Amino acid sequence: VTLARFSNEVEQLKDCFFELQPRILVLLKRCLFDSDDEVRDRATMLLDENNKEFVFGSLDVPLVNLETSLKNYEPSEEPFDITSVPKELKFQPLADKKAPGKKPTGLGAPPVVPASGVDTYEKLLSSVPEFLSYGKLFKSSAPVELTEAETEYSVNVVKHIFDGHIVFQYNCTNTIPEQLLENVTVIVDASEAEEFKVVASKPLKSLPYDVLGHTFVSFQKPQGVLAVGKFSNTLTFIVKEVDPSSGEADEDGVEDEYHLEDLDVVAADYMLNVGVSNFRNAWETMDPDSERVDEYGLGPRESLADAVNAAISLLGMQPCEGTEVVTNNSRSHTCLLSGIFIGNVKVLARLQFGLEKNKEVAMKLAVRSDNEVVSDAIHEIVASG
Repeated sequence: VTLARFSNEVEQLKDCFFELQPRILVLLKRCLFDSDDEVRDRATMLLDENNKEFVFGSLDVPLVNLETSLKNYEPSEEPFDITSVPKELKFQPLADKKAPGKKPTGLGAPPVVPASGVDTYEKLLSSVPEFLSYGKLFKSSAPVELTEAETEYSVNVVKHIFDGHIVFQYNCTNTIPEQLLENVTVIVDASEAEEFKVVASKPLKSLPYDVLGHTFVSFQKPQGVLAVGKFSNTLTFIVKEVDPSSGEADEDGVEDEYHLEDLDVVAADYMLNVGVSNFRNAWETMDPDSERVDEYGLGPRESLADAVNAAISLLGMQPCEGTEVVTNNSRSHTCLLSGIFIGNVKVLARLQFGLEKNKEVAMKLAVRSDNEVVSDAIHEIVASG
């Protein structure tokens, strides 16, 4: 595939096209005799001129949606129609049980929520009447752990992003067999998130031992604003003792609370990390007037890879064409990122890094998008990050 891409790029450079392309084609034709059938199949496809647009063109559907549609396609007289692939990327929760270990550190690309069972979150949220007026769900985050492993109560939270609201879904598990929890809710202190206002809270009526339950808190936020902040969380409940022999709970209970880790809403929460199949084509099809370019000093870093990972994590965008990988001892690197900003605005970013002798890292950032305001917003994220 790399040879074919190189051949396609050479074709745009007339001075060396006639000299280099025949040699590349010879190498591709030799792949037709490779012992690996997958290599032979790829070479056959790449040598066919009819597949050129498919291989090098811009794919305007999410790859996970294309994969799902191909898996569901049943061979028939009707050929597979790529226009039938949904262009909207949906998300579902991770496994119901929390994974062991501590909460994520935040460095590196944000975790991606699997695309199977795409309506799980939407169905769950639509069951709460208070949330029906919030409109279409833009994004659901991966679960963030708010408790350490092997504690009395296990709690993680999913951030659901809407245009004018954000809903925190707290997934709770009671790990004590001798206890029944009732009227379970999370008290959220948003004093460090001034742009958010609590508008609804849905407690969990009962939480028996080893049963996953959900409680929700929703906030109103300004539309069109990158509202960020820190939220303090306290799990409150009524605890009742359970008789191990009968399984019956006491009638009377005691009010109790359990302090959870803080939760941050960050700029990356407003970005879907959706890739493109051909970054160059996608970049050139965007309006050049939307491009914003600036340079930033990122301070001292242990390595160039550390700076690249930090930038990806900050923006929450999808690395393209393997450019998130930095070769050892590199002093310069270019990373290509793609995403969809809240409001369904497509965004592309080209980040060029340079490492000085004192380990100071400089970055040149160029952004194009469907909306100039969003291009400016991406630079504001970097400038304030």
